[in-house]
Amino acid sequence: MKKYLISVLVVLAIELGILFGISFFFDFNLLSTMFFGSVSFVLLAFILGSTGDVFSKNSQVAVFDSLAGSYQPKHEKMTLRVGPVMVGSILCVLVYFGMSFFMG
Repeated sequence: MKKYLISVLVVLAIELGILFGISFFFDFNLLSTMFFGSVSFVLLAFILGSTGDVFSKNSQVAVFDSLAGSYQPKHEKMTLRVGPVMVGSILCVLVYFGMSFFMG
């Protein structure tokens, strides 16, 4: 559990660092950068943490082709693995809402 929380905090720190860096380097509005960046991170984490999507279907087709058609592809259910990247990205959105409440 301790390792998981440390991983979540590291992901959150990296995402916040990237968003603050983009905002200050390109002289963008911090809150709009935080909103669009954190939503983008959540969507990316959702795509990477889900199964049954385009990426896993392509891997099943590759296995089917490599075994000369003897592999029976499974019908996967759509599942979502909630890992540290997903939780850190959701926390990044919550940090945005906190900042918009206090700054705006």
